[in-house]
This record gives sequence, C-alpha cells and structure tokens, in this order.
Amino acid sequence: MSKVTDPNAKNSNGFIWAVGVLLVIIAIVIGYIVWNGRGAKTSALAEYEQRDVAMDMVFADNAVTLKSANAAADAAEVDLYEDFSCPHCGELAIATDGQMKDAIEAGKLVVNVRTLNFLDGKDIENNSGHSTKAAAVMEQVAESGDAKVYWNLRSYLLEHQQDVANQWSFEDFGNAAKELGADADTVKNIKDVDIKNGNKLAKANYDLLEKTTGKVSSPRIIEDGKDVPADDSQSIEDWVSIVTSQTVF
Repeated sequence: MSKVTDPNAKNSNGFIWAVGVLLVIIAIVIGYIVWNGRGAKTSALAEYEQRDVAMDMVFADNAVTLKSANAAADAAEVDLYEDFSCPHCGELAIATDGQMKDAIEAGKLVVNVRTLNFLDGKDIENNSGHSTKAAAVMEQVAESGDAKVYWNLRSYLLEHQQDVANQWSFEDFGNAAKELGADADTVKNIKDVDIKNGNKLAKANYDLLEKTTGKVSSPRIIEDGKDVPADDSQSIEDWVSIVTSQTVF
C-alpha cells in the first residue's frame, strides 16, 4: 500500500522554522537594545567634572554633617534644608555650593544637610516620588562615609534636576553612584534600598523644620533656630558670607 503524504507538510515545517528563527532574532535584538540602554541615563556622569573634597562626613539625627577635621571652635553651624525636586534648591546649590565647600574646608563652617520630600506630595510618610527616592539614596551614600561621592552625587542631582527628576529608578541612582566612584556595597545598597527609608528621613526633617520655624519650605538655612538671612534685605545667596562673617581665626 502506498503512503499518501501531504504535499504542503514540507513547506509548513519550513515556514514554522523560519518564524522560529525570526522570533529568536527579534529577541536578540530587543535584548541588545535593553542591555545597551542600561546605564544610558547615567552615562553623562562619566564625563562629569568631579570635585575633590577635604571634609569629614557623618550621618546622624537624619542629617548629613559636613565638617573639616580642623574646624574652628567658633565655626558657624547651620542646617541646610533642601528638596531634590525643588528648582530653587538647585539654583541655590549652583550659586553657593562652591562658597559652602570652601568655608567648610577652611574650618569656618559646619553644615547639617537635611533632606525634605514635601514636593512629592502632602503624604510625606508614604510618598514615592523623586524627592523621596533621592532622600533614601543619599542616606545610603552618607552611611558609606565617602564624602567625595556624597558631595558629587548631591551636586549632580541638584544641578541637573531636569535630566534626573522623576526619570531615575533606584537602578539608575546606583549606576550614577558607581560612575562617581562608590564601592560595590554602596551601589548594591542603593539599588536595593527601601523607599520607606526616604519617607522616614524626610518626615523627621519636615517635623523638625516645622517645629523650629513654624513652617516648611525650601531651600532654608537655619542658624540657632532662625532663618538666614533674617529678612529680605539680603539674598539667600549671601548666606555663606552672612554666617561666617563672625568666625575668628
């Protein structure tokens, strides 16, 4: 008995095989695009001009304290309140961070940086936006003890808000820290951080600022419980010279 075969079977098998090969190629191409795109958001940091720092950094009481090892006994001490989603905070950083750094390293100034997240929304205990992510990330960097990475990542986040705000994931923050020289443990801690850490930190600083001054806004420079400058007769961009003018050497 002769066996009857389907004359289209060979062609069908060939078609299925071709589709399979095409799907594999598509998967490879997509994988390449995704892989090649990893870190693309933070690739600019490879050419970012980092600043060397000569200061100590301690994280305690929800603040990052920046201080010279040779700080004067009468060095001015302030709390700097900032929100990483605040355009005015970015403007102040661009205008005064250089002066602040010089004064800290000269032993004239001690700065407690206190991060806020109120611009993510009113629910400062459960926010999930950029300010809260940045607060959680910068806590991890501060706890690493690497003042140079902290200074440069903070500067980059404030100076490049339009490129970063609401665009970076924790993975991106981790990649950015790596580009700036963070060690492997710090990078991993950033990528794995719980956003609740940012909410807890920011809420504590929110509550302290409200208790101290009766209101919350940013940026704010607080010395001895009072705003610097004390009134509108001076610009906040003059804050470094204002608070260090009485330091004696």
